[in-house]
Amino acid sequence: MQYRREIDGLRAVAVLPVILFHAGLTFWSGGYVGVDVFFVISGYLITTILIAEREAGTYSLWGFYERRARRILPALFVVLLATVPFAWAWIPPYPFEDYARSLAFAALFISNVHFLEHGGYFDLSADLRPLLHTWSLAVEEQYYVIFPLVLALLGVFSRFKHLAVFFVLAAASLAVAEWGWRNYPSQNFYFTPSRFWELLAGSICAAMLYKREPYKNDILAGLGLAMILYSVVFFDNSIPFPSVYTLVPVVGTCLIILCAKEGTYTSKLLSVGPLVWVGLISYSAYLWHQPLFVFARIKSLMEPSFALMMVLAVASLGLAYLTWRFVEQPFRGKTPLVLPKRGAMLGVSGAAIVVIASFGLWGKFAEGFPSRLNLGQSAYLDQLHYQTTVPGLTGKCGKRSGTVEYPLCEYHSPDTPERAIALTGDSHSNVLLPAFDELHKELNATVYIGHLGGCPPLLGVWQARLDGQSMKCNQAATQYAEQIAEVGVDTVILAARWSLYATGTYDAPDPRFYMRTEQAGGRLSAEEALANFETGLRNSVKFYRDAGIDVIIVNQVPQQRKIPGVLVQDAMMIGADDAEAKALFERTFVSREESDRLQRDARGVTERVAAELGARVVTFDELFAEGDRFAWVRDGNAFYMDDDHVSTFGARMMTPVFRDLLQ
Repeated sequence: MQYRREIDGLRAVAVLPVILFHAGLTFWSGGYVGVDVFFVISGYLITTILIAEREAGTYSLWGFYERRARRILPALFVVLLATVPFAWAWIPPYPFEDYARSLAFAALFISNVHFLEHGGYFDLSADLRPLLHTWSLAVEEQYYVIFPLVLALLGVFSRFKHLAVFFVLAAASLAVAEWGWRNYPSQNFYFTPSRFWELLAGSICAAMLYKREPYKNDILAGLGLAMILYSVVFFDNSIPFPSVYTLVPVVGTCLIILCAKEGTYTSKLLSVGPLVWVGLISYSAYLWHQPLFVFARIKSLMEPSFALMMVLAVASLGLAYLTWRFVEQPFRGKTPLVLPKRGAMLGVSGAAIVVIASFGLWGKFAEGFPSRLNLGQSAYLDQLHYQTTVPGLTGKCGKRSGTVEYPLCEYHSPDTPERAIALTGDSHSNVLLPAFDELHKELNATVYIGHLGGCPPLLGVWQARLDGQSMKCNQAATQYAEQIAEVGVDTVILAARWSLYATGTYDAPDPRFYMRTEQAGGRLSAEEALANFETGLRNSVKFYRDAGIDVIIVNQVPQQRKIPGVLVQDAMMIGADDAEAKALFERTFVSREESDRLQRDARGVTERVAAELGARVVTFDELFAEGDRFAWVRDGNAFYMDDDHVSTFGARMMTPVFRDLLQ
């Protein structure tokens, strides 16, 4: 096919926003759409080549896969292997276990499956995942497996026939994406059938332009570029993706491919030297940037400075040029300099896949090689490591009984109880149990627990995503409430990560966890979501008060920015002494201003509902306050185990407050 200089420029428009987005530039809140631009470009180029070869009678499936291997594998293997020593030295066992599995899956081109399975509520953030970006390579490779079969079934090229089939398949894939974000939003982002339509959009462009020149239309080409830039600047993680919203960057890319003929203003702009140069090295730049950013964040134990992230962004381009020049190019061309024979290339590639995948799976099954931690080197860090270990319920809880799907569990039970107390909510209720280890004896009270992770104790509402988990949450809240009323509880304690369900997270709203009052509906505004949250809380408090039960609402503890358990292991991994570790930990304490801003709306609702319905609200902020910040460690003790759950020690700090409330 004829080389189009503006396509390389378009690659630059795709990769630069991705790099800046991952570097943390909030202005590029939609930088992730660069991946969607890449998908369209790939679909266009691959389809053009395959159709041309089939029509010329030179098509070979093995030849196609050899070219794909030469294009993708050498640079990918270099980057994957380069991450191993840094991961070994700096990534603690739990995140390393995730890294190792993602390494194996990346080598096997199924890393999107890994992140699909491990991308939910309690999983690691992108800051700790050096290979998160490889999900898109997996989607493309899976497309390369399926798409040649589609072309084979279509037979001789017919523009109408090919376009009709491509449009039907793309529409079906987009329908899957629309269904997916409403039912399984976390999984939908990485789900291959939800993404195929973006590559098929490129295939549609290829079928339209086969044996034709691109159209020359300055207005449509300029509109296409504007649509991409609009998405980059104005989209954020509140936009469901992929979905019909993804049509904005996808259609924009198609308009450029179709209409930016040489001589148009858009073609001239995209053909400038610097953009073309970045486009040529864009694949390697994409591979390098995420590991560089992640390892910088891990090494510094907090968000690196803006200046450092910009240096690393430039460094990713430098490494990309070296990789393109000395790794990519020697394997490509009509007469490759390295492994010129097809059998040798495919054989070595297969062997490399086996070696990398085997190491990754070993790391997974070895649970991240916990022996790498410097246990015993510091009593201070050893104690914090122990305290930030996630506790589990005893064996008597968490089991189903009879026909009740979510049975209330009798956690503490004295011989002759005089009263009964119940804690219910999401995992924030569960972690409060240690506060009652001794208190239940003083109060001579049975303590029940009814909790389900990620599920607030709100009646008559559903999480906006309306997936299976949303239905389980509604059912669990209802069953726990009914059982609490039946067993004679005199006081119920409601605890949850309220801010998540009311507004979102520190960085952005999270519409997946918004509440809705009906089992149907479209996107919710922030105002509607907050009103629905208040409705759910009001329903719950009224239910318990009507049953004659006192209600205590526990405002969530200040949410940290970093995960203390991982920070402690990080300090062990880098060999920090006690003074260095303390200084590093203190730098990560969340500010009171940030915490108050996050929880303002949710706390306004809890205070208002409690005042109107005769409930009480308890807030533990001052237990963690240090000036204008909230600490997660003090005097050698950790009272958090992750960014928003208290540790056993932290829960026991709350015992005196609960004693005063319950006496």
